[in-house]
Amino acid sequence: MATRRASRVRPRGPSWQERWAAFAAGLRVSLRWAWRIGLWLAFLAAVVLVSQRVWMKLQTPVSQLEVEGANRFVTEQQVRQELWPALGQGIWAVDIETLRERLLEDAWLTEVRITRQWPDRLLVSLQTHQPIATWNEDRLLSASGEVFSPERRPLEPELPRLSGPTGSQWAVWERYTSLRPVLAAVGLELAGVTMSARGSLSLALASGAVIHAGRQSLEARLQRLLDVYPDTLEAKMDRVERIDLRYSNGFAVAWRESEGETDNTTTNE
Repeated sequence: MATRRASRVRPRGPSWQERWAAFAAGLRVSLRWAWRIGLWLAFLAAVVLVSQRVWMKLQTPVSQLEVEGANRFVTEQQVRQELWPALGQGIWAVDIETLRERLLEDAWLTEVRITRQWPDRLLVSLQTHQPIATWNEDRLLSASGEVFSPERRPLEPELPRLSGPTGSQWAVWERYTSLRPVLAAVGLELAGVTMSARGSLSLALASGAVIHAGRQSLEARLQRLLDVYPDTLEAKMDRVERIDLRYSNGFAVAWRESEGETDNTTTNE
């Protein structure tokens, strides 16, 4: 019996209409994505352009320096000379900390603040030491009790002259402020106080005389002098070189040699 060969049916391929429809659909999808990507790229380009323009606008060159807190110790002119390199720089490009450290190299300054004020100004605020006395001849004592060594000394009436061991500046200042009105009550002007390493005090008067007061019973010894001063020494004070109070019952007076007086005179109670 003869077998019958199965017929082979070749599948029909897509027609050109179907191929065109698929191509058109894919093209539409691609165009939609290209449009979206193009919009995003355009948006990003606009953001970058606007940002650049805003940044350039913000980077206005510094043309003004405003100084607050300048005084006779640190003048406005000195501050401007130190900060002149900042002029012409973009206000946000200025290195504020470097400028601050540069100003603080001046020993007169205790604090410096620099702030940007857009569009083109830097505000500089200063705080300086306020000197109340000289300390150990070549340094100064501030109102806060700090000892500092500025290159420029103040052009003002002579400051009290204080001396003493390291760390004793406030104790010596307190001695000065407590003794000054006591001596002023009898017409003596206190110009300075010196404390030795052992705590002994010497009082310098504006007349040039020195009172050696020692380190014990200071008030009692000084009162001993003040009790007799108006009657014994007041009229002769311009001839006194030094007064030594370190005696148990009196004090010694050394006269200026040019006056031809005896070298030492002791007054007892």
